[in-house]
Amino acid sequence: MHNAGILRLRRRSLWEAADSGLLLWRRNLGYFIPFFAIPLWICAFALRFLPALAPQVLLPPQDDSVISFPGGLPLIWSWAILWWLNPLFDRLILHVAAKRFFEPQVSFRRIFQGLGKSLGRGLAGDLLWRRLSPWRAAVLPLRLLEQGPGGRRLRERKRALSQGGLHFCIFLTGWCFTLQWILLAGEALFVLMISGLFFNVQLSGFTDIFLGKGLYYYTAWCVNYLVVESLYVCMGFGLYLNSRVEVEGWDIELLFRKFTARRARGE
Repeated sequence: MHNAGILRLRRRSLWEAADSGLLLWRRNLGYFIPFFAIPLWICAFALRFLPALAPQVLLPPQDDSVISFPGGLPLIWSWAILWWLNPLFDRLILHVAAKRFFEPQVSFRRIFQGLGKSLGRGLAGDLLWRRLSPWRAAVLPLRLLEQGPGGRRLRERKRALSQGGLHFCIFLTGWCFTLQWILLAGEALFVLMISGLFFNVQLSGFTDIFLGKGLYYYTAWCVNYLVVESLYVCMGFGLYLNSRVEVEGWDIELLFRKFTARRARGE
């Protein structure tokens, strides 16, 4: 991507580094659909409908106070499981963004290469003891893109890059979490307003409307998730790139690689 002039590596403020992730997001949005959006939607609706195939004894009893589908898990569990799997889907996003950053003209076939390794590397820890880490989006490139570091070396590497602004990801985590729920609240308010305007529903009936629109809110949340989570990972990747520039002068390294590549081609 730097060769195409979309994102030129240079020293940026923390806000600029995070904002550079927006350029990465816009550049790769079309590629996120097959590699991230489709797997996410398959998983999301499998959580809603596949439990209906399980023996009824395995499903907890459902009452009218729980938003759910007939024969499915209560909606809160589908939400919780999908949210807990964030680190898995983050890997899909970062894999695409990184491939497109280092190889702007990369093909779909080339993107598929190494996808399995990206999915499995460090996934168990990210789903267990590191699951609630607010550094996730900015530290994930360390684990997926840099060969070898693990354990103590990874902690030292993270400590070194934190001097370049890697810690700003804590703010991004809170901002994206808040944004996702603000969007959902706005969509819920839209439904209530439409119900009140066109169907003359009294205030006492709004609770029934909210509980009866479980599929709508679940779908809306998944759409918000597609946008916000992919943006979050790209912004974290932007912070990672800027941290390497700040700490290591990585822009000089990339310019040198570009120069040697031109000399090899005889330009």
